[in-house]
Amino acid sequence: MADASDVPWATKLRRLKVVQWGIAYAAGAWGLLQGLEYVTATFHWPSLPQQFATLALVVGLPIVLVIAWYHGDRGQQRVSVGEFLILTLLFLLGGAIFWRYDPATEPDARAGAIQASVEAERPDNSIAVLPFVNMSNDAANEYFSDGISEEILNSLARVPDLHVAARTSSFAFKRQDREISDIARELRVRMVLEGSVRKQGERVRITAQLIDATRGYHMWSQTYDRQLSDVFAIQDEIARAIVDTLQVKLGADAAAGPGKVAATDLAAYDLYLKGLSLWQARGQENLDQAQRSFEQAVAIDPKFAKAWAGIALVETLRPDWFGTPNAVAYPRARDAAERALALDPLLPEAYAALGNTAFNENRPGTARELFERALQIAPSYATEWQWYGWGLATSGSAEDALPISRRAVEFDPKSWIVRQDLAVTLYLLQRYDELEQLCREILVGAVDPLACHSLVFSGRMVRRDFAGARAE
Repeated sequence: MADASDVPWATKLRRLKVVQWGIAYAAGAWGLLQGLEYVTATFHWPSLPQQFATLALVVGLPIVLVIAWYHGDRGQQRVSVGEFLILTLLFLLGGAIFWRYDPATEPDARAGAIQASVEAERPDNSIAVLPFVNMSNDAANEYFSDGISEEILNSLARVPDLHVAARTSSFAFKRQDREISDIARELRVRMVLEGSVRKQGERVRITAQLIDATRGYHMWSQTYDRQLSDVFAIQDEIARAIVDTLQVKLGADAAAGPGKVAATDLAAYDLYLKGLSLWQARGQENLDQAQRSFEQAVAIDPKFAKAWAGIALVETLRPDWFGTPNAVAYPRARDAAERALALDPLLPEAYAALGNTAFNENRPGTARELFERALQIAPSYATEWQWYGWGLATSGSAEDALPISRRAVEFDPKSWIVRQDLAVTLYLLQRYDELEQLCREILVGAVDPLACHSLVFSGRMVRRDFAGARAE
């Protein structure tokens, strides 16, 4: 009989079942670690137990292999087909758990360093409010569900250290069948709020859910089935529930919170939501109808501050959209905004309207102070960032405007007009290469591409690129 020392190592390893023991241990350890990671993320445990478990399992591997060698040398059992299949299944299961729950395995995550850069642009304290789905029988109630979404968005925009995607960008996904993770990636946010509204008679049902888009977890959800008169309280409850959740999970300022929606006449509030939807749509006809809705709202409830602010927002745009003389539009904008602030001194819309008016009246110092105050009240209100940057750029302070305009694009990445305002700032700073790169992006979805073509043309003329200018 041959001496044991003469047996080849490969044969001895198979006979002693060392490989099979190693595979079984690796599969079990892998599955255990991924399960522990899932539980840790779900309950927000500290990472220390997971680190200790990883270290213990790594140290345990050679111990298990030594035991396998000894055990196999004594037992010398053959591995059956069933045992081999079970071991293989355990290994595949462990790999599948890792693939499913590792946050780095989102669709684009396999790009490695590129995905890491993208994720870095999505701070933990970032959220997008998608337009709530209108579940009412009447399609004409669309403005109501949109308005509820926007009111919640505006409340969250007041929370310090909370990055809130602008309405233009988040509403760009309306009626699109897109994955939440894809929407969050495009808007560069981590959290997404979605929901539905059913308005029927004097009852309203609002359902909302907060999703951590990077992991696919539901952070919070709630259904409110109330009288229509409770709609103000519901909006406030949703906003406060989100803030409370983010305080626990993301460490938002505990003292900050959304402004409570002022309870006003329901008919006036309905008109305000119609006006808000029309103002967002822009265009002469829409702006005209928006102002009529706001005016009807304050006629019903003269103390409805937000409706007065809506009038101010329309009036400050009239010289650009309607050619209304400055001497007519701007005093009316100031009057409406001042009335709004007299009723509610924490309305960023009113400060934004006053700031825009001040810039257009060549009062840049006053405009700066007004916009700075608006930013203190609502750090994520995209319109104030856009108008502030535009006002600085066109009043001779393009260097100061650049970071402001870039910030506006961060909040409203899907808005071509916001990016176009940034393009103007880049042109004024003679940063023509950046301008052309930005305009190539803008022209893909611009409603009015003329401005970008003109800017690129002018930049090429300045650089004496006459052939390029002619082509543009």
